[in-house]
Amino acid sequence: MIRWRLLLWLLAWSAALLLWQAWPASQGQVVEARWLWVEPQRLESRVGLVGRVQAVRQQIQAAPFDGVVAEVEVEPGQRVAPDQPLFRLDTAQLDVQIRQAEAEWLKARASLRVLQGWQTGPQVARARRAMLGARAALATSQAALADTRRLFERGIVARIEVDGLAQQVVAQREALRDAEQELNLVRERGQVDELRIAQMELANTHARWQARLAQRERRIVKAPFAALVVRADNAGGGASRHLQPGQQVSQGAPLLTLVDLSQLQVLAAVQEHDLDRLREGLEVEVIIAGQPLAGQVQRVALQARNDEGQGAWYDVRVALEMPREPSTPLLRLGMTAQLTVIAHRTEQGIAVPAEALQVGEAGQAYVVYRAMGDRQGRKVPVTAGVAVAQGVEVLGLSAGYVQIP
Repeated sequence: MIRWRLLLWLLAWSAALLLWQAWPASQGQVVEARWLWVEPQRLESRVGLVGRVQAVRQQIQAAPFDGVVAEVEVEPGQRVAPDQPLFRLDTAQLDVQIRQAEAEWLKARASLRVLQGWQTGPQVARARRAMLGARAALATSQAALADTRRLFERGIVARIEVDGLAQQVVAQREALRDAEQELNLVRERGQVDELRIAQMELANTHARWQARLAQRERRIVKAPFAALVVRADNAGGGASRHLQPGQQVSQGAPLLTLVDLSQLQVLAAVQEHDLDRLREGLEVEVIIAGQPLAGQVQRVALQARNDEGQGAWYDVRVALEMPREPSTPLLRLGMTAQLTVIAHRTEQGIAVPAEALQVGEAGQAYVVYRAMGDRQGRKVPVTAGVAVAQGVEVLGLSAGYVQIP
C-alpha cells in the first residue's frame, strides 16, 4: 500500500515537472506568434480592368461634293499608304455649278465697275442734261414772261397771254425741281454704301467660285496617312453599304473610314467605387493575346456610361506603347486586353496588417512596435496610407516588429 502511494506521488511529481518545463516554451511560442517582422519594400496598389483594343486615330473620308462615284480603288480590309488614291468622283454636276458661279462673279465685277465710274457714267450724264434742259427752258419762259408783261402794260397784248406764260413758268419751275431731285438720286447710287455693297457681292461670288474650284481639285480622295480601310458608319449607326462606281453621293456623306494601326489604345470601364483610385498618367500593365505591353492611363471619363445595370461605370482610355520588334505578333482591333493599373507605388515603404493598427484616445493611429534587440514594445504613432497587397501602408515606422492583437 505504501509502495502504491509512493508510486502515485512520483508520477504526480513527474507530471508537474514536465508541465512546468513545457509552460515557458508554450508561452514563448504564443508571444512570438503575436509579433510580425516588417521592413521597407516595394508596395503597390493595383486595379484590374478588362477592355478592348481600338485605334487612337480614325478619320472618315466623306464626299467632297454632290456627285457620282466614278472609280473605287480600295476595298474594306485593305491597307493603304499615304497619298494613295481611295476613290474618284465624277465632276459633271460640279462643272455646271462652277460655270454658274463664274458667271455670277463676272456680273458682280461688271456692276462694281459701273458704280466705280458712276459719277461720270451715262445715267448721271442723262440726269444732268435733263436738269440743264429744264433750267434753260425755265429761263426762256421767264424772259418771255417779262417781255409779255411789258407789252401788256403798253396795251399791245392781251392779259390772257401773260397768264399763260405765268402758268408755264410755274410748271417749268416744278419740272426743274424734279430734275434736280432726280440728279441727286442718281448721284447717290454711286456713293459709299452702294459701292460697299457691290464690293461685298463681288467678294462673295468670287469666294463661291473658288470654293467650287477647290471642290473639283478634291475629286480624287487620297489617304492622308497609312491606315486600314473599313466601311464608314451611316447616320443610323450601322455600317454603310459597299462603295461602288455609279453610286450617287451627297456632300459630306461618309464613304470610308481610315484606321491608323500605328497608334492603338484600350477602352475599358471602371466601377464607381474604384474611380477615385485612377487618374491620368498612371502606369498600366497590359496583356493582349498573351503578349505583355506597357501602357498609361490617358483619360478617365467624367460622365458615366448609359449602359443599363447596377452601379455606374466610367470609360477609361489607356494608351499603348507599341512594340517595334518585327517578330511581335500583330495586334488587331477588338482584341480583349487584360489591364492592371498601378494605382499606387512606393519603392521603399512599410506595410502592416490592418489589425495591427490601433487608435488612441486622441484619435491618433499607432502600432505597438519593437525594434531589433528590444524586449519590450512601445506605442509608435503612424499615419495610415493606402491599402496594398501586404496590408496598409504606414508612415513613421522603420524596420522592426509590430504587435498583432
